[in-house]
Amino acid sequence: MISILMPSIRTHLLEGVYNSISDSFHGDWELVLVSPYPLPDTLKDKINILYIKDAGNPIRCRQRGLVEAHGEYICYAADDVLFYPNSLDIAYNTIKDKDYKTIVLGKYREGNEDNPFMDSDEYYMLKTHDFLKQPMQGLPDYMLLNTGLLSTKLMKEVGGFDCQFEACAMACVDLSIRVQNYGCKVIIQNEPIFKSTHLPGTIGDHEPIHNAQITHDQPLFLYLYLNPANKGRTIIPLDNWEKTPTRWIRRFGEA
Repeated sequence: MISILMPSIRTHLLEGVYNSISDSFHGDWELVLVSPYPLPDTLKDKINILYIKDAGNPIRCRQRGLVEAHGEYICYAADDVLFYPNSLDIAYNTIKDKDYKTIVLGKYREGNEDNPFMDSDEYYMLKTHDFLKQPMQGLPDYMLLNTGLLSTKLMKEVGGFDCQFEACAMACVDLSIRVQNYGCKVIIQNEPIFKSTHLPGTIGDHEPIHNAQITHDQPLFLYLYLNPANKGRTIIPLDNWEKTPTRWIRRFGEA
């Protein structure tokens, strides 16, 4: 079984997300939805949805989903994605007979226009991205796991996502580094797994994510990885989400 971890505020999109997963994977799967809002009526009776109520930041929500997931493998995504037909079948068939430290790196697309660079392997190297060039100096050629398929056992061994980060981008970079420091083998899937929307800057409902990344997560990442003592970091506590606020004030305001 695959568990797809998905924090959600855009519940009006979830029926389409659910249907796209059905076309993407033809084995057993569950969608682990973590949200402060109730499920839409069309999904309330789905037996393969695990719903967790939480108003914390997106990484706290992903981590809670990981802790409670039932699947042997984990995929993670935002709630504005549509999975491509058979893409999770391809990922599963790639990983199912491999050692649990094998990871499928999922390419993806975003926005209304296809970006050919996102189909290249080079895009998924951390050193390709300007912000990461300085902290990555002298380190191996890490791959970027913004999504993919990973063993649940592996994810729990390394402690999953670091909930010191508030938003997904830098938390995924941190996870990417830690699992590769842990000795994992990365297989790049040529076929993209899903396509997401693209909201640059503070457009639409993206403002809290943008502000979290720029004012909090990127400085935190630099603080961690410009410190030589953290260059080889791997394992963090799986229960680290418990130390984060139960309400993400950037999005939901004070209670």
